[in-house]
Amino acid sequence: MRHAQIYLLILVSLSIVGCETTPKVDNPVLGPPPPRLESALKQQKLKHDELASQPASRKQILEGDFVEDSDNPFESHVVTASNSSDQSSGSLTDESEVYLDDSSVVAMVNGSPIFVSDVIGIYNFQLQQAEKRMPPEEYKKLRRALVKRDLKGHIERQLLIHEMKSTLKKEQLDQLQEHLVAAFEEEQIPDMLKKLKVTSTQELEEILSSQGRTIYSEKELFMKQQMAMQFMQVKAKAKNDFSREEVLARYKSEIKDYEVPAKSRWQRIRITYAKHGGKDKCIGLLDEVIHKLQAGDDFGKLAQQYSDGTRSEKNGQWGWTRRGSLAEPEIEKALFELPIGQVSQVFETEKSFQIIKVNERKAAGHIQFAEVQDKLESTMITESRMKATKEILDNLYAKAVIETMIEVDLQDVKDTNSATQ
Repeated sequence: MRHAQIYLLILVSLSIVGCETTPKVDNPVLGPPPPRLESALKQQKLKHDELASQPASRKQILEGDFVEDSDNPFESHVVTASNSSDQSSGSLTDESEVYLDDSSVVAMVNGSPIFVSDVIGIYNFQLQQAEKRMPPEEYKKLRRALVKRDLKGHIERQLLIHEMKSTLKKEQLDQLQEHLVAAFEEEQIPDMLKKLKVTSTQELEEILSSQGRTIYSEKELFMKQQMAMQFMQVKAKAKNDFSREEVLARYKSEIKDYEVPAKSRWQRIRITYAKHGGKDKCIGLLDEVIHKLQAGDDFGKLAQQYSDGTRSEKNGQWGWTRRGSLAEPEIEKALFELPIGQVSQVFETEKSFQIIKVNERKAAGHIQFAEVQDKLESTMITESRMKATKEILDNLYAKAVIETMIEVDLQDVKDTNSATQ
């Protein structure tokens, strides 16, 4: 997209010049670091029964102490820093007792709320359909399961957004937002109109409204996604290319992963005892096949005429067969020892007489480096980016104050942090 390069260049330049590396008290965007606001969650728990019958609206909650808008499940990962507490996270409630309505604050990240609607709002249309079909208790469980599944990603997104805002100055953020708004209006809206097969923004708004969405919410989601993605791209110190020597060293260290077992392509004529009234009655038919093979008749045509099973229609052909994949060991042994093009002896198995012919064989070996070099380098680049992203998130988790209404597994991040300190 045309604007993507523009605001990526802006972020790169801002990361070099004029950016604060840590939040300051006089930061024009955030102001002082927020106090630890566990009271919001505690009061929500204590007053839950009352709120369940008369739930507070999102606007009412935001008009209180909270200043940060929340994210959406399909955004990319995001970050905040606060040193107001040593505790990284804490669950304040018995989650099984609380119904998570849309206005419930499901987590606090450095003093900023994440609402249930932020986490599962993207699924509004599907949830509306599910509510019509499911018993109330099952519907509640579904909502909770979606929140629990997606909440960790929202916590990370909230962290990234806060880190970006605490790093850039207000005028820098304004410049980024200006380009993002233009990108949304010039590229995203026409794309949505095309996908939904409508011609006006009014029609678009009506369709989105039926799905519990709006053009405004789509714009907010798009802006947060792009700002977070580009900020992470600039901050993550990932290696974006590897030399041939580096990729080759990785190939050699994992050479077992590129082993190729021996394999053969072959044909078979199979005469089953059961189909012809027993083994004794099959002998005459088998003799007929042997005489025709000795006379030089085509193996495939004889397979079509005499062989039992679906493969007979394909001239008895079998595709590439690897060692260890057949149930009859004596036949498998012949597949890898019989000279190419030679017809085998008759194999007498428990259920049939069989004759085979090997048409092609490939010896065991390894996939050549040239065949996997590009794919392997791509894998190494992806791993480098994931590692760099994790390092940023690990650092942000270590400094963050995170409280949740439901249990979220952040232990893998905490373990990493404690191991590096």
